[in-house]
Amino acid sequence: MPTNHNGFGAGRWPTVILVVLSLLACSERRKTTIQGTEMRVALTDLAGAEDVYYANNLRYSSDQSTIVALTLPSGVSITIDSADEHGWHASATHEYGVETCYVSGRNDGSSALASVEGPTCKPLQVSATLRDVRGRIIVPPTPTASAKKAPVPIEPEAEASAASAASVVAKPASGTTETLSLWLATTGSQTENFGYPTQTIDRLAVRQALLARSYDALDRVLAAYGDSVQRDYRVEYRLFDAYGAFGVAMPTLEPRLNEWVRLRPKSVAALLARATFYRASGWGARGTALSRETTSQQFQRMNAFFQRAAADITTAHNLDPKSIVAYRLMIDMAASQRRIRTSRQMLDEALKIQPYSFLLRLAHMHNLLPKWGGSYDAMEEFANESAPYAKRNPRLMALKGFVDLDRAENFEGDDQKGDAIEAYQRALRFGDYWEFHYQRGQYYSRSDLDEEALEDFNAVLLQHPQSDDALNSRARVEYELARQAFGETKDVYFSQAFRDILMAVALDPTDQNHLEQLVFYQKNIPEYAPPQQ
Repeated sequence: MPTNHNGFGAGRWPTVILVVLSLLACSERRKTTIQGTEMRVALTDLAGAEDVYYANNLRYSSDQSTIVALTLPSGVSITIDSADEHGWHASATHEYGVETCYVSGRNDGSSALASVEGPTCKPLQVSATLRDVRGRIIVPPTPTASAKKAPVPIEPEAEASAASAASVVAKPASGTTETLSLWLATTGSQTENFGYPTQTIDRLAVRQALLARSYDALDRVLAAYGDSVQRDYRVEYRLFDAYGAFGVAMPTLEPRLNEWVRLRPKSVAALLARATFYRASGWGARGTALSRETTSQQFQRMNAFFQRAAADITTAHNLDPKSIVAYRLMIDMAASQRRIRTSRQMLDEALKIQPYSFLLRLAHMHNLLPKWGGSYDAMEEFANESAPYAKRNPRLMALKGFVDLDRAENFEGDDQKGDAIEAYQRALRFGDYWEFHYQRGQYYSRSDLDEEALEDFNAVLLQHPQSDDALNSRARVEYELARQAFGETKDVYFSQAFRDILMAVALDPTDQNHLEQLVFYQKNIPEYAPPQQ
């Protein structure tokens, strides 16, 4: 199965174009230093973060700790000099830099996006000798071998469902006011992985906001992320994770989604959220069996849901032609009809909005798999075509690994285990991408290599912390490791396994495999169930 804004008026798009032209002009005006480039990237990231904060609070923030977590390059420091409801001003310096960079945003209250000036940089008044020393390439320290191989530690006290870093003041349809926390709590100190921030949106918190009828808060947050991703591709996981909250065929979601659309018929976020739900319901109606093992009634139910999704996507696209969420949904659903040409057309239009997106290209890459009517040649050609953009977004290099990933699964199905593990290793050479780790972890688990599997599933959950399938799989290997362990180690593994399966069920309570595994744990290790909150 392929992988799984919010209109503020047409006037905001010239603003986006001006921002892009400003950034291009700044970068082409003169040859910048590496440190200058890092400062510009950090300030551009800050501009997107301020937009999101404004959507939630109707003012900008002068405190970095209260806005979207920034991933600052080593040596870069940012100072937000001023901020209020009308705009903000910030500067950046580098420990080894020879310039100071500035950026500012202004908003008269009529737009979701600030009008941004900069980043622009001015040389520091330093001696020629110091300028020469500071202008050299700064090579970050190489991680030690042990640091590269160390798996993510199991932390029993960490509650995966907690969202802590950002709050939204929400006014539900009932009229009462409440505070919603939409950030997913993080464990460990790593703030970036494979080019993207590790902190993302808590799908359960977003889903709870829907059930609480906090439609205003959802509109503002989803619109802000939809706009910000046009500036910074690194925000795309946060955007799609937020919509992923609706990508579960839970019957309790549909009445709230219908009410959201009814009360706000021009809400692009509401339409796309409901389309995401209908898409998931369609795939759920079809099932995961091969086509020859799927009944005509299943296909009919799938198509009925997809027709509803298509209607919502079309309306949303007409309201906001620059929504990459709408485009990704269209790319994904093209696979059900094996319409690779349609998938490519949608991708080309979407890439005009954000050319460095990994997730848009990934959706099309999945449609190029042989099982969906594509071929390995087409996959390799598409990966090579995307490679030049990897200079800015390194995760795009992982696209070259999907041919080997599919080959590995086929090898394993033919019981060619040696060829399978070699293909998994080749895929990972193209990039430390979570999907490669997940499939190799599954292979290790089936081969009773539980410690190796655990390390892979930990790597998955660092990049994709709310993958219910990875949580289920990690719970299985933790259970097996606990059976071989003693004392406190056994307790830790059993306790973590129980927490992982509970979280998997919470994320997708319609998955029969999750439910069966939870029942098994409740029957066999009930003493390790976490205390009721």
